[in-house]
Amino acid sequence: MNLGLLTEGVKIPRKKFAAILLLNSGTLAWFFSLLTYFPVVSEAIALDPSWSNIGPAILFGSAIFWSILGSFIGGKVNRRNLLIFSIALGLFSTILVALFQVTMSVTVSGFLMGMSFGLGLPSSMALIADYTVVEERARVSGIIVLVTFVLAFAAMVTVRMLNLEQNVFGICLLLALLRSVGFLAFGFDKCKGPEQTATEKTRLPSSAYRQFALYLLPWLMFAIISSLAWNLISMDKFAEGVATGTMYRYVFIAVFSLVSGAIADRYGRKQPIFIGLVVLGISFALLGFFGITETNVIIYLALSGVAWGSFFVLFLAVPGDLSGVGSREKFYGLGYILPIAVMLGFSLIPGESILVGQSASLVAQIFSAVLFLSIIPILRAKETLPETKRRDRELGEHLKKVGKIIQETKEDT
Repeated sequence: MNLGLLTEGVKIPRKKFAAILLLNSGTLAWFFSLLTYFPVVSEAIALDPSWSNIGPAILFGSAIFWSILGSFIGGKVNRRNLLIFSIALGLFSTILVALFQVTMSVTVSGFLMGMSFGLGLPSSMALIADYTVVEERARVSGIIVLVTFVLAFAAMVTVRMLNLEQNVFGICLLLALLRSVGFLAFGFDKCKGPEQTATEKTRLPSSAYRQFALYLLPWLMFAIISSLAWNLISMDKFAEGVATGTMYRYVFIAVFSLVSGAIADRYGRKQPIFIGLVVLGISFALLGFFGITETNVIIYLALSGVAWGSFFVLFLAVPGDLSGVGSREKFYGLGYILPIAVMLGFSLIPGESILVGQSASLVAQIFSAVLFLSIIPILRAKETLPETKRRDRELGEHLKKVGKIIQETKEDT
């Protein structure tokens, strides 16, 4: 099957690609499913609605702490052992909730789940940069995001089809299966990375950190506004619309991750970010001018998938573009610590107290304007896809066209 731009010029060996695909998509699908179902599990076990916020807060807080630690120790310990430990810990903590359905198990498991995610994430993402070259990194990242949300979407559909919404054991079993996907990676590759044998670490110029900050600012603003946006939507009034829109959002994230990866490797890293921010800004404008209705909620959530898809892909690629051996974990850790910290912060604040008394229409329009302004840091940032790579690609495509014309001319004569 000819996949065109998705496979053209891809140099990563199949076994290494399978390893980073299974390792990262399994971890991310497990975590995104936790965001959906851990609040439900926490409330059901503790029999107290407040635990729907307390449980995720423990999870987020632990993930932030261990992500910081993992970003510093990831390049100093045996990466394979660290990754195996983090996956096993996630599997153990998920099963712990299923077997001991008491309030204490939610607390302990939430902490261990966050540890599992945060400790291994910087190292597993660093493997993406270690195993890919710059001109293929975004497409490989796009496929990883695609598989991530295919797995998460499949889990969501399974829960609905089997009516597991209130079945703690069934949900935890499904989450355990998702966490186990990462173990398959070690059947394809040792997952050690080049830093295991490197004798000299790459010393980065200070400009690399400044450039990363310019890319990180729009990502942070996007996370803040996306978290605040939930306070505009009444979960009681639009529950069905939110459920339907979330499923559409997963589909849009999966599809646009491929589109974003292909665009980023062909034209540069900035274009997908521009597209994502503009589309999300338009979706907020829709809520602002036409009001918050069931249909508009579904449209907003679906279109937000375009922005999520672009940011997920770019923040698997850009940290690798700007970092080197020995520093990759820090870049990937920082790129995901800040959005998680934002989500933690807003999960601790009751939704009604943030935007109470404010016009939803006015707030949506302000969100839209802020998103458009978030483009400014990207305009100032340096493109991380080298110009030489883009010129080589264009030259290669031109030579292929010339060769095709010559071949057709010979056949005609």
